Amino acid sequence: MVSTPVAIFLGAIAVLALLLAWKFVTAKPKPRRFRYQPCVAITPLQTQALLYLQTAFSEAVVLPQRPLANLLVARHVQAPDAALQARQALDGMKVDFAVCDDSGKTRYVFDLDPSSAAPESAATKLRNAEKNRILKSAGVRLILLKGNPSQWPTPAEFRLKLALAALPTHGPEGESEKYVLAPGQSSQASLSPESSIMGMTVLMTLEGEEAETAWRAARE
Repeated sequence: MVSTPVAIFLGAIAVLALLLAWKFVTAKPKPRRFRYQPCVAITPLQTQALLYLQTAFSEAVVLPQRPLANLLVARHVQAPDAALQARQALDGMKVDFAVCDDSGKTRYVFDLDPSSAAPESAATKLRNAEKNRILKSAGVRLILLKGNPSQWPTPAEFRLKLALAALPTHGPEGESEKYVLAPGQSSQASLSPESSIMGMTVLMTLEGEEAETAWRAARE
């Protein structure tokens, strides 16, 4: 027969074990404190393109890496379900750069051409076509920048071209409306068109009143 002191001791051990087990089961794990390090927020090419666009649009604000959901809003949508669907249609869509006017609204958007990457899949092409359609519906021009800034025309020439070029008024639904700025283009070269736009050669040969109108538009 176990003596009373021994029984008390064993009982205390059992109770302590139960308390420890209960605390172990119910205790919340302490949050892990991660350590961080800087990552690449903008590539050298993106930096060069950003400086180029800031020079071309010195009076505007140039924003890098902008989701379309931050730039566009659906028009004339009242029903909550429809508004939600319109916002969800923009999920995952972004542009490399957006140029905003004094009111904060987007005037132009730019994408760097991923020509050195693997060929686009059919799904990617469809998504890009839908992005173009959405931007066109908002009246926002999309310009595709090929190569690197050292191969592009001067910012003043580029700004002049955009001042005169106009989006086509008609075209198949979802058809690309991008302007393409290809390498090696200067005052004597024309931009590679993916839509019906005026080439640089035409722009630079304007004279008299037409030239003054063009330059005035470029400075506005």
